[in-house]
Formats: sequence, structure tokens, C-alpha cells
Amino acid sequence: MNNRIVSALLILPLMALLLCGSCGAAEYPMTITDSADREVTLQMPVERIIVLSTDAAEAVELLGAGDMIVGVTDTVQKYSWYFPNLKNKALVGKWSAPDYEVIAQIAKGNEDAITPNILVLGYPSGKTGGKSYGVDAVEEGLAPFKDIAVAGFSFYKGDSIDKEITLLGQILGKEDKAAEYVAWKNSKKEAIANAVEGKGISKVYFENTQPKGLGELKTNGGKSDIDKSIRLAGGLNIFGSSDDEAITTSWETVISKNPDVILQAKSDDVLGWGAFPSSNTIAAQQVREEIMSRTGGKAVPAIKNDKVWIVYRKILYGPGSVAGTAFMAKLLHPDADLDPAGVYIEYLDLLGIKYPEGRTFVFPELESE
Repeated sequence: MNNRIVSALLILPLMALLLCGSCGAAEYPMTITDSADREVTLQMPVERIIVLSTDAAEAVELLGAGDMIVGVTDTVQKYSWYFPNLKNKALVGKWSAPDYEVIAQIAKGNEDAITPNILVLGYPSGKTGGKSYGVDAVEEGLAPFKDIAVAGFSFYKGDSIDKEITLLGQILGKEDKAAEYVAWKNSKKEAIANAVEGKGISKVYFENTQPKGLGELKTNGGKSDIDKSIRLAGGLNIFGSSDDEAITTSWETVISKNPDVILQAKSDDVLGWGAFPSSNTIAAQQVREEIMSRTGGKAVPAIKNDKVWIVYRKILYGPGSVAGTAFMAKLLHPDADLDPAGVYIEYLDLLGIKYPEGRTFVFPELESE
């Protein structure tokens, strides 16, 4: 046989393999639709990311792409205990007011022009102090600079987070990681639902921050993710019949609804609270005592039966909120076959963070923590 023909026959399978290897590769320019319903065009694969929120930082870390992050806002640096690998990244201003000149300089680097392999992740919408911090404002601020893609994702809303994480996985070439997270989260939700099935339903009052006064308590209605978490945990939100997401109410109204359980979310700048009597749990105890001593509260079932808990805020929101739901379910149903700490350990493992032994995430502590 002619040597040329033999060589060609040998080369053809190799070429087929090489071509097949690129069959599933993404094609560029790539156009995606973000959560602000904007079309965003990526000219080439994303290699650099600037995150304007802790939620975006968490989503990128969750997909194992934290090494792509080249710029962060103040809140990401503030929560260095949650983002240890990002604490030394370039600061691009406040989460609600990024410095667009700095972002442009990072995007340009030492080159004469910006290489369009950079993506800025912001919120789809939102205002503070009357000014937008949403992606519309970010896009406008970066308008003078070419080739910086801007996308808006929440990464904390229950009805969109699966879609957002999946889309981010496609953008970053981390489809497997995205699918792993979505499958993990949904399996935990199913486990919670099964664990509380057939158990009694407790009426729950959720207070999402420490109040300035008893006439302006902040809680959540039926369109909120907190309401969904309470229902999944086998509870009934006493304000769940409202179509509003956020509600301002009064203590008198809460008393009239006779909640069986009261939960209040409390923020802190550490990962969990030290065991009692740490400074964090002493502070949580003081918050709890304020609730327990509110005027007219002695007849409220939650106070009368000592079912008032302070909950570490971070576990209730964002991609890891299923852990908060597991804690909630265990508080409402102590005999439920659930391990909330185990759920949070698994989530932190997905983030590459070691679970803080000896810490607590509710006060008073669960016996099994």
C-alpha cells in the first residue's frame, strides 16, 4: 500500500478525535440573558471576574472559579472569614457605589487596550439612598470604557438561583460544578420535606432584624424566600397571607396572631458564634431577652413555651440557605430526622471552607449541635 495512503489513514482518526474534542466547546461571541432581562454578549471566554456583591463572590467560589476573581467590593473584603482567598484582591469601591475608573484600570492592566475576557457581576436591580446600585447603573458607569461585559444576577432568590448558577456555570465552563450544586441543594430540600411530613404545623413569626421600636418590626410576607423556608420546614408564617415580600408591622399585631415560635435573624462578622458564654452568644441572649420581655408577650405561646430563638443570619439567605431551612425545621420539629450542622458542613465543603468546630448557629443552641 502507498505510504502516503497509510499515513493518511493513520492521521484521519487522530483528526476526528481532535475535532470531536471541540464539539462541546462554547462558541463566541456568546450572548446570554441575565436576571435583569438584558442581553449580554461575551466576545471571548471569561478569564477575569469582578464581583460587586458577596452573593456573586459566593456563587463564583461555589463553582470553583475563585481564582478568576481580580476585583472585589468592600463587603467581600469585610467578610474575609467567608472569602479567605479573596481578602487580598483589588478593591473596586463600595458594593453600592463601585469605582468605575478602578474597574477600568483593572480591566486594562498593563495593556494598551482592554482584552474582552473580563466580566463584572452585579445585582439585577436595587436602590439605596435613592440611587441605583443595580446593573443599569453599573452599565452606565462603565459606558465610557469598551469591552467590559456586565451581567446582573441575584444569586440569593429561591425562584431564580438554580437558573442563575446553571447559567454562570455555562459562562465559566463549570457546568459540572453547577449541576453538582443544584442536585445537592434539591436533595437537601427533599430530605427536609420528608423529615417533617405528617408532623404538626407551628405558627411562626420571623423577625428579620433587631427593631428600632415595637411599632416598626420588620418581617416577611408570602412572596419572600423566608416564607418558602418556613413552609418547607413545616411551619406557617403568620404573615404568609400577605402578597408583600417585606412587611413592617407592630408587636400588637404579632401578639394578635399568637405565634407558636418566634425567630429573629442576627448578623455578625464571624462564621458562627462561639459556644455560650461567648461575646456573640451573650449578645444573642440579650436580644432574646428583649423579645421575651416585650409588653403583653407572656400570653404568646412562643414566649410562654420558651420557643424563641435567635438565628445566625448568613445561613438563612443565599446559595446555602437550605442549611438555614434545615436548622429551622429542627427547631420546629426537634424529633425530625435531620442534621442541620451536617447540611452546613456539606455546603461549606462545596465552598472550600472548613466547618468551624465548636461554633453555633442558633441560640439557645440545639442539643445536637
